[in-house]
Amino acid sequence: GELYEPEEENPMLGWRGASRYYSKEYIDSFIEDSNLQEVISSISTACKTISNSVRLAGINDLLGKTGDINVQGEKVEKLDEFANNTLINQLSKSKKVFMMGSEEIESIILPQPENPNAEYIVVFDPLDGSSNIDVSISIGTIFAIYKKINSNQQDVDNLLQKGNQILASGYTVYGSSTVLCLSIPNKTSLFTLSDNQEFFLTTENIVHGDSKVYSINESNWNKFTKGNKLWVNKLRSGELGKYTARYVGSLVADFHRNLIKGGVFAYPADPKSGIGRLRLIYECNPLAFIAKQTKGRATDESEDILDIKPSALHQRVGLYIGGKEEIDIREKII
Repeated sequence: GELYEPEEENPMLGWRGASRYYSKEYIDSFIEDSNLQEVISSISTACKTISNSVRLAGINDLLGKTGDINVQGEKVEKLDEFANNTLINQLSKSKKVFMMGSEEIESIILPQPENPNAEYIVVFDPLDGSSNIDVSISIGTIFAIYKKINSNQQDVDNLLQKGNQILASGYTVYGSSTVLCLSIPNKTSLFTLSDNQEFFLTTENIVHGDSKVYSINESNWNKFTKGNKLWVNKLRSGELGKYTARYVGSLVADFHRNLIKGGVFAYPADPKSGIGRLRLIYECNPLAFIAKQTKGRATDESEDILDIKPSALHQRVGLYIGGKEEIDIREKII
């Protein structure tokens, strides 16, 4: 066959049209506070390290369990522990973080050394989609940044803030490529990690896609409420247009695909207990902030996710997130 001839490189662009805008340059352009810039940069650096470790996990003996049980009652994956420690250490080095919260840790996390004068609170799910780690399916890191509400380093209220107080949030997907999503008010953009370990701007000012997709674990059908069964049946009946089911089983991967292409993700709460599976602080709030900034929506069983006042560090809620149209339809049905 014919040899492939690479396209000429546009001097103003990177590979195949990717902007030469580095993530740090981008952050510095749109965020005035240099301390907040440093916090976001530290998260970006941690995600680069995690990305490399995910890619080489099988070689570096980072697959499988540690033998420990986390606060969620789940067996801890080696990569979960590595990602968690990487984020804590990198954010501590920044000296700009007052307090942290992690899905993997039961209580408040203070940086070492402590920074009582720092202004920022960071919460994160270090490696979302743990069940997919050993089979090389997309997983990711989710995070959000808040301002502290007081200077008491033992006051858990600093972590129990409503999602509508978020200053910036995002996620990184470790998949066929490593993609960082960063969202600040009225601006959400995507960056792709290059071979030289720099995040390049690849999509600016993204708006939620409009494809007809629903992402729901239908094996839980018998646990769905009557209202949710009616809603899902309405989506898949063709009455609203032909919907396609797509479900990865990593929240961050499902959300990322729907953000780009369109659709809605749902993980309903258990109708008997009223308790969901997903964590309000570490998973739902950061992604709900992104959904709002990109003209999508996020609710639990009855109210907007961002308006819920957390009652505990590891509170779980139901989650419906993605296309505004699909969530509005659900609310009319139930």
